[in-house]
Amino acid sequence: MSMRFHGKVGLLCACSLVAAPAPALALEFSGGVSVGGIQVGTEPRLAVSPFIGWLWRRTGDFRIEVHNVLSVVPGAGVGVYDRTAVTLGYTTKTGNVSLGPSLSIYMMQVCGAVICDRVMGVAPGGRAQSDWYFAGRLGASTSVNVDWAGGSSRVLPGSMVLMVTAGPIWRFGGESK
Repeated sequence: MSMRFHGKVGLLCACSLVAAPAPALALEFSGGVSVGGIQVGTEPRLAVSPFIGWLWRRTGDFRIEVHNVLSVVPGAGVGVYDRTAVTLGYTTKTGNVSLGPSLSIYMMQVCGAVICDRVMGVAPGGRAQSDWYFAGRLGASTSVNVDWAGGSSRVLPGSMVLMVTAGPIWRFGGESK
């Protein structure tokens, strides 16, 4: 995929934030650290992922969220995978679910079937997340992200990156329903 396409995706995400009706009824900030696996190339790797999110809750139980995750992939060649997503979600008394597009920037060591190499690039994708608050503002978060790495690569023949994370979440501000 071309950088021109990536620019249009980023512009679309930014415009959707500007076009969102205001004022929001509630603003919430959340953050935490997830530990999970990232599947890049042929081998799964451990990823430690601090994350932050800003949530605008509108009428009822629907919400718009901007979410950023910076994943650190330890190993011989430490890598980073930074993802920003704009999602639409639904909130209940004890949690929420959300789904939307994402854009990732990555640089990491990846092994294919035959060769290992350092890869870097930009990848559009999609994100799904579920948060469950079991003790007031403390909860657990799980997320799945699928990205499509552009260009041709001897190391990433399928051009697909899959990340699944889970970990604690703490909600700052907003209502704790």
